[in-house]
Amino acid sequence: MPADLPAVTVLIGAYENERTVARAVQSILAQTEPNLELIVIDDGSRDGSSAAAREAIGSDPRGRVMRLERNLGIARSLNAGLEAAAAPFVAIQDADDYSAPNRLERELAAMSTDPAVAVVGSRMQEVDDSGRPLRPRTSFAAGDVGPVLLRFNPIPNGSALIRRDAARAVGGYDPRYRYATEYDLWLRLAERHRLLGLDEELCTRVMGGGNVAARAERAQLAEGLAIRVRALQRRRTLRGGSGLLRPAVSYALPVSVKRALRERRRQAP
Repeated sequence: MPADLPAVTVLIGAYENERTVARAVQSILAQTEPNLELIVIDDGSRDGSSAAAREAIGSDPRGRVMRLERNLGIARSLNAGLEAAAAPFVAIQDADDYSAPNRLERELAAMSTDPAVAVVGSRMQEVDDSGRPLRPRTSFAAGDVGPVLLRFNPIPNGSALIRRDAARAVGGYDPRYRYATEYDLWLRLAERHRLLGLDEELCTRVMGGGNVAARAERAQLAEGLAIRVRALQRRRTLRGGSGLLRPAVSYALPVSVKRALRERRRQAP
């Protein structure tokens, strides 16, 4: 890698995130891995997201804002970021979440151990809008996550470090999907590469009422089912088809019932 290239490009996708994007930016610029490029992608926001991001970046030459003139959605906007990234590795940071200071250092170290690895993710701490810890809603798997990938997505997009060339070679994020686009990308990458989960809490996910998992739960589950079916069709096998059972049952359960159960478990809605 040429000495003048950053070790990693971080993409922060922002849409109507004026209130939280500065925290996301600051968590990246404070990383223990200093050799980074930060691109905040403002996906056609109508609020002050771009201005808030620019103010948070300040005079730091490592950061910049890429403003899209209209809302393209998470898949197209992140694909634009993948094309603009200067580094061979690209980390994703959601604009309403934030990262631990050593996140990039730890994920880059894991990625560098094996050229067959295309994605590294980590555990994510889950908190509510006030910062109070929640019992995690999402499942996690450490090590090589390939064997569990058809059952659930163990690598949230906001914890991922991606080998840029590998992602581009499979076409990047698929714009057909609005709520589970990274899950589709992981399944396609897993057909050629390894994906790793680090058993460390390197990111924090804010699980408020506006979170996708809360406001579009049924749509997200439906996409996840369609993504699994397409993966099985692509692979021309039924092996792993049992992974459809759990999300199908979850889709069939009324949202009100699931939210009541989560409240008892001290999980996000």
